[in-house]
Amino acid sequence: MPDGRVWMVTSVDNEDGGGYSTMHTYHSFSSADLVNWVDHGEILNIKDVRGENDPEGEDWALWALDLIYFRGKYYLFFPIRILYTSNGYEEKSRKTKSYIAVAVSDSPDKKFTVINPKIEGTQGIDPSVFIDDDGEIYLYYGAHFGAKLKENMIEIVDPVKMRLDDDTFMEAIWMNKYNGKYYVSYHTHYDKPVDPHNPDDPSRKKSLLSYCIGDSPLGPFQYGGILNHELGVNVKDSPKLPGEDYVPWRLFQSNHGGIVEYHGQEYLFYHTSALSSWRQDAFQGPGTWTQRSVCIDSLKYGNDGYIKPVQQSLSGVNKVVIKQPYQIVLQRKSIKLKRYQCS
Repeated sequence: MPDGRVWMVTSVDNEDGGGYSTMHTYHSFSSADLVNWVDHGEILNIKDVRGENDPEGEDWALWALDLIYFRGKYYLFFPIRILYTSNGYEEKSRKTKSYIAVAVSDSPDKKFTVINPKIEGTQGIDPSVFIDDDGEIYLYYGAHFGAKLKENMIEIVDPVKMRLDDDTFMEAIWMNKYNGKYYVSYHTHYDKPVDPHNPDDPSRKKSLLSYCIGDSPLGPFQYGGILNHELGVNVKDSPKLPGEDYVPWRLFQSNHGGIVEYHGQEYLFYHTSALSSWRQDAFQGPGTWTQRSVCIDSLKYGNDGYIKPVQQSLSGVNKVVIKQPYQIVLQRKSIKLKRYQCS
């Protein structure tokens, strides 16, 4: 961001449990070195969207979002997810509705104001916003939809359903650009629950971050490979699940990430339930041991442009040492104007 810091905004799992329907707030965090972080507190609450009272028979929640800076303002693109309680909470029978909204602020550590409670034409969750080198702005959301975003930041133009790996795509779309290529990453469909005695069962669909590569921001795209394996795979620097040779959060498989470039290096930000797994001796169900924590690991590309699967760790990345001032003041040169005679 313009202040030279990396800014991260997260949804927040409820400390008292209750699962995804109790996610009601966003917090912003910032760092100058990717190791030391400041929690700037709440910047948006579900009450800012739907008012003070819960609509009867509806559970509203704030899920995964994206933050972008544009022309002196900071914009949050976030999903509104509504669950109608009359059909219950079971995955196969529940009834839900979701769409994308946008809020704005003068600073990423201050309260955001909703400027469009529903972007017309959007549906689904997990928005990602991307500004290309030519200045065009794109919004990605839902079941791999993409659209140009107007400069007013509250309307989209000509949404299209991009062709990705339709058999595996589930959610969590993200766009980044590297060496002139466009990389769309996403969370894949997976089978659950995970067998605690055989988590690497080759017959089970895995919860992965996969990616596709294209030459334009709306495609076409070709499958590229795996960006991030299932959470906890090959993590060595951690206590193991009692009686097993893997970390406890290996059994919790929501896999969601975002890619950030900082001083010449790209990083994958993603979540695990590592911290909440350590806080109790036995798993007690969703919303208790599944509170998520943020991990950051380096992202590397091969000479052929394909991404190498991220090596997950708990030690995280090395401290980034900045060798330049955060703010660079440019001296304005004097300009001599020529006067022309018009005839």
